[in-house]
Amino acid sequence: MANLKPLLQPTSSLSGVSSVAGISPVLKSLPEGTEQVNLTRETFNRKEFNDTINTNFTQLGLSATQEQDLSFFDPNLATVGDFFTIYQNLFYQIPKGNLIDGEEINSHTFLIESSTAYVGFIAQQEEITALTEEITDLREQNLTLVADMASIVEGFEQTVAELSSQITT
Repeated sequence: MANLKPLLQPTSSLSGVSSVAGISPVLKSLPEGTEQVNLTRETFNRKEFNDTINTNFTQLGLSATQEQDLSFFDPNLATVGDFFTIYQNLFYQIPKGNLIDGEEINSHTFLIESSTAYVGFIAQQEEITALTEEITDLREQNLTLVADMASIVEGFEQTVAELSSQITT
C-alpha cells in the first residue's frame, strides 16, 4: 500500500461544532464500480461543553451540609455490608453505654455484650485461665503457711507453758 493520508480532514468549525469532510487522493483513484461514501463526524468544542454541562455530579448525592434521610431505608432488605457501612457512618453517634430500665440498649456496650454472648468469645481467655490457676495455687500455699504458723504458735505456746511450769517448781 502506498502512503495513506487521513481519509477525513476537518473543513470548518461553526459555533463549536466542527464537521469533517473532504476526499482524499486515494479515494479519487478507486476502481470503477466502487461506491464513494462521505463520512461526517460532529464534535463539540470542549470548552463550550464544560461551560454548558455540569460534570461534578452535584445533583446525584447529598452535599456535606445536608443530613442523610434514612426514612427510605428498609431494614428487611439490608445486607451485612449495609449494616457495616451504616455502623461506620454512625460510629461516633452511638453512645458508649446507654442504660434503659437497667439494660444496655443501642450502645457500644450492648453490641459488645450481645456479640460476645453469641460468639462465646472472652478476650484473653488463655491468660484468664492461667491467672485463675495461679490464684488457686497461691491459695493452697497460703493455707499451708497458715497451718504451719498455727502449729509453730501452738508449739511455742507449749514450750512457754513448760518453761513456766519448770520455773514455778
